This record gives sequence, structure tokens and C-alpha cells, in this order.
Amino acid sequence: MTTPPQPADLVPKPWSLPPVRRSDMSYYIAMRDGVEIALNLYFPEHVPPATPVLTLLAQTRYGRAGAGREPRLLALLARGYVVASVDTRGSTASFGLRRTELSPEQQADTEEIVAHLATRPWSNGKVIAIGSSYLADTADMATSRPAPGLVGAIPMQADFDVYQHLFYPGGVTNTGFIIDWGLRTRQMDLAQSIDGLDLDGRLRREDLPALFPQIQPVDADLDCSKLHAALQDKQRWWPQDWLGVSFRDDLGANGYRLFASSPASALAGIRRERKPVQYWGSWMDAGTADSALARFLSAPEVPMEVWITPNDHGNMTGCDPFITDDRTPRPSTERLLELIGSFVERVDRGESVARVVNYWVLGGNEFRKSPTWPPPGMTQRIFSFAAGGKLADEPGPAGVDRKDIDLTTSSGPSSRWAGQKWGLPADYGDRAEPDARLMTYDSEPMSADMELAGMPVLALEAAAQSSDPAFFVYLEVVAPDGCVTFLTEGQFRAIHRKLADPAGLPYDQGPAPHSYARADALEISPGQRIRVEFALSSIAARIKSGHRLRIAIGGADTHMFETYSNGGPERFNVFCGAGGSTLSLPLRPWL
Repeated sequence: MTTPPQPADLVPKPWSLPPVRRSDMSYYIAMRDGVEIALNLYFPEHVPPATPVLTLLAQTRYGRAGAGREPRLLALLARGYVVASVDTRGSTASFGLRRTELSPEQQADTEEIVAHLATRPWSNGKVIAIGSSYLADTADMATSRPAPGLVGAIPMQADFDVYQHLFYPGGVTNTGFIIDWGLRTRQMDLAQSIDGLDLDGRLRREDLPALFPQIQPVDADLDCSKLHAALQDKQRWWPQDWLGVSFRDDLGANGYRLFASSPASALAGIRRERKPVQYWGSWMDAGTADSALARFLSAPEVPMEVWITPNDHGNMTGCDPFITDDRTPRPSTERLLELIGSFVERVDRGESVARVVNYWVLGGNEFRKSPTWPPPGMTQRIFSFAAGGKLADEPGPAGVDRKDIDLTTSSGPSSRWAGQKWGLPADYGDRAEPDARLMTYDSEPMSADMELAGMPVLALEAAAQSSDPAFFVYLEVVAPDGCVTFLTEGQFRAIHRKLADPAGLPYDQGPAPHSYARADALEISPGQRIRVEFALSSIAARIKSGHRLRIAIGGADTHMFETYSNGGPERFNVFCGAGGSTLSLPLRPWL
């Protein structure tokens, strides 16, 4: 494993995890096909409660003992609930194959696990699925299953569409994440130490006790013999199984499609079951905000309380790019735990959950709420690319800007995408210097404070030197003193540029949607003028009077993503003025 980058100007807030609390009970439960799944139970007072209570279920692939140190689960345990954590099929201590993530067999396991928990003597028959990151995907997927005991879910930082929101945003390969995360989780599943120690529990049974909490035997497995048996012949997938995927409907080398591991693939079940959810995402954490909002728009009949924060992947550090001297998470850790606890209590009592989006406004220093997305009152303001690197309110004379593209550029080792790889909070710093290597277009200063909320849409009229260009685009704010602040971004591989009929897509992708299907790919001839229209990642921000908006365009982001352009030099021609490129932004006056 490589060492994570530590930029000199980045001082992440330390995450002091509590000591690991050992489970109060641990055993295997057999699934319908005989595969045994490892389960941990944590009781409020270390013994089963005398009065039946609700159970929180965390289905993980990172080792179920982690529940014994997860602050949100410990807080719910302190409220009197039971916490259950399981190693999903084929991961760490559970038996079964692991040829893909969230396999059909793993998804079906949820119903049996919920039924088991709901019928325990200490259970009131109600289960809420909960978790962050991969655990959020399992919790979200659980709401699509006909499991009578499941009454709700709390997915935090989920990947509603694994292809679009994490592995292949804009059809661009997130190589850094796929390789690093794939190899690290492979080590975990095969009981190899991930902290540099020479431990290999798959080969040496005597190494297994020292691997706790990465991997844990059940109570009856005193000599770890059963755990050792579970580690054999997992047939665990490799990162290379996914690196050859270019299109959403491609099969990986393991014979599975990425989209089948996405909660979005189970949208019909999510809409049928209508389980209430509290769904969390962040503007500064990969595609988790887009995941939350896509689910909100795609399942209008499902009770859904959305929270979009400015935090890192763990919700432990604030990353609002306008607040550089305070890394306190928004909401605070205490407030976040209260919001989660309140949701659990309301669902346990059978109260209704309203559909609402609570969203942090970058630079506005506040949460706002809206019953719709985008919020009411937003109007699309169209900016035209103009000569001299301008974003103008009216298109001027037709023209073209030409630039040799630097394919070594990057958004840095602490971008919103790197956070899920290294665990560092997003920090783009002052973008003035990186922008000097990109094509930039600035608006006139804002005449009044404005709220930007929704998906910016770029319609790029361009030509490239190569036949396979990818565009990396940043939306930024330029202050009167010249400081450049990151707002959001979008990357897009131009072969996917055919716009899709929204009615034919598996979920609501918002404006300028694309299928990313192999059959819809459009070839490009070097020098051919093409129209590439795509949405940047969703955002909410306050744009202050006197500040300018900026679009910066590059052809690579080397810290995380594959570089295209056929491996050779690249040159972009961007067409401006009448019939040229435009930027559409959802804006309303700041109130």
C-alpha cells in the first residue's frame, strides 16, 4: 500500500475514535443456501433488554467489529437500542463468494437477517438499517426488499449509482479509487493486515487474533478454526475486474455490471416499499450529494429527509471552501447525533417523515430547507463564452479560443474524490495558480448577493486534437482580491455526449442526462467540432456582490482519474460567441 499524501497546507482535524467495544454476543446465522453470515450484537447494558426495543442493523464489508467503535452506533446504543452488525456475504468473517459487491445473493440475505433480528425475544419487531459509505449502500438497498420488520433506513454518504457517482463520474475512470479501495478491501477480506504488519490470517490461523478489529471470530470459535475456514476460496474480485469498464452496461471481467451493485438499480423496489429514510450527502464528498438528490427526485412517493452538508466522507470535518479557519463539521457532531436519534425515535413511534431537503449553503454559513429540488424561485441564467476569457450575458461575435492542454494537471491530493481514497477532508485552496494552466472564463462581478442551488449545466462547443478527449471543468468564485474559491466540478468523456431521453433512464439524472451505454457512444474525429452538454455536480452556494463566477477547463486530473486523449498531446478549440459554448446556472436573489 502507498502512503497517503500529506499536503503541507492541509491539517486535517484528528478523528479520535473511541476504544473498541467488544460485542455482547456473536454467532453465525445460516442463509437459505446454507452460507453462514457472522453477526455481532451490542446491548445497551451488555445484556438483552427486558423491554423489547428497536434494532439498528449495520451490514458492512469492513469488519463487523467496527460497529463497536462507530460514534453514531454507540450514541444509539446509549439511547437504549440494540445494535447489530454483520459481515456481508464473502467479506471478512462470513462464508460465501465475493465476486462482486452487493451481489444478488447478498441483497437477498437482508430479508433473512432482518427476519432473524425482528423475532428475537428482546426485539419489538422493528429494524432500521444504518450506515455510512458502503454500509449506506447496503442500508439503501435494504429498503427495496420485502422485509416486513424493516421500518426505515439511515444511509449516510451513499453511492446511489456506483458507476456515475463514484467509479466512473461522467464516464471517466476513477482509477485512483478503484485500485486503492479494491486492493485494500481485498486485503481485509482475505485477513491480510492493512496497517503494514506481517499478518496473514488466511495462511496462518495463529495470526487471526491479532487482526481484531479488522476481523473477529464468533464467540464459540475459540481457536479461530471456523474463521480460518471462512477465509478459504472466497473467489474475491480484483480491481482489474472493473478497470476495463467504459460503459454503464458493460460487464466487468468478473461477469457483473457495476450498476447492479447500485441502489438505483433497485429503484422499483424502493418505490414499492416506501420505507422512510434519513439520507445524508455532502457537496464536498465525491458524488454523495448527487446520490441523495437523485434518489429524492427519483422516488417522489418515498418519505425522505435529506441532509446535504459541507463535510468530509466521515462527517467529522467541515470542508466549506469559504471557511478556511474552522474545520468544525456542520452540523456539529452533537447535532448530527441528535438528528439521527430523533429520526429513529419518530420512526419507532410510527410518526410520518416529511419529504424535505436540508442543505448547507457554501459561503452562506447556514442550512436551508426546501420541499423540492432545486428550491423554489430558482431561474436559469445563461452565460455565453465570449472572447477574452469572458462569461457574458449576451453572446458576442463568433470566435474560437485555442489552447495546448497540459495533461499533467490535477485538482490536488485532497479533492472531493480523494477523500474516499485517503480519508482526508477536501481542500482545494486558492485555485488562482492551478487555473493559470487551464482555460478560464470569468463573468462580470455580481451586482447583488445571489444563491446558487442546483446543477450547473455546461454546453461546450469544442474540438480536440485527439479522438478521445475528456473535459475536466471547475466552477469557481473569484473574489475582488483575486482569490479563487472552488465551488463544484464535472468531468466528462466526450464519447458519451449523446443526450438521453430521461424516460429511458433507470432514474432521474437531472438536466442534460446521458445513458453511458455502449450503443450510444459517438465517435470523434480529430479536429471535429462537437457539442458536449453535461451537468456539473450539484451545489448550493452564496455568490456575494462584487465577486465573479469562473469556469476553468482542463483535460486531466492525474491524482485520481485516468488520462485520455489517446495517450498523446491534446489541444482544445473552444467556440465562443454566437452559436458557441454556454453555462446555465440556477440562481435566485439571496434572501
